[in-house]
Amino acid sequence: MQLFAILTALFALLAGRVLALEIAINIGDLGSIPATQFLDVSDSALQVACGSQCTSANETIAACTDDNCLCTNATMKAILQCEQCMFSTLIAENRPMPDPLAGNQILLTNYTAACLSGVNVTVPASLATLMTPDNWDGPFGQGLTPATTAITLIAALLVGGGAIAVVNTM
Repeated sequence: MQLFAILTALFALLAGRVLALEIAINIGDLGSIPATQFLDVSDSALQVACGSQCTSANETIAACTDDNCLCTNATMKAILQCEQCMFSTLIAENRPMPDPLAGNQILLTNYTAACLSGVNVTVPASLATLMTPDNWDGPFGQGLTPATTAITLIAALLVGGGAIAVVNTM
């Protein structure tokens, strides 16, 4: 009976250690989020699109038994792949971020800050930076050629000059 009590206490201590990992990420209104929960997004479309990457990242985090493990290159690579998938999916679908935990650069920045302050591990920037997809054409910009710029300025001058003339003749 004593052996059972000792084994139960040992198991509880070890399980408590896994659940008490000190890396916590501060995200605006959400406050402090433990590392074991910060990849849990509520958007079902993102869960489907990025299920394999995020499941792998969550398994990597769950396998960690100390805070140093949470900040290793392998863990950061898995986290980055999950966040990058969500970020790319949101861009491809042209949707706003439905959840502050989905494809968020600030999340990765805060995670690396927690690694630095919590366990004094500097995460390489390449493992904490989201990249725009190669096929992204960016925001649409209306560009004017020199000829259309000249025509626009002449039209504005005529309209402005006419308005001034009308005001002066009153």
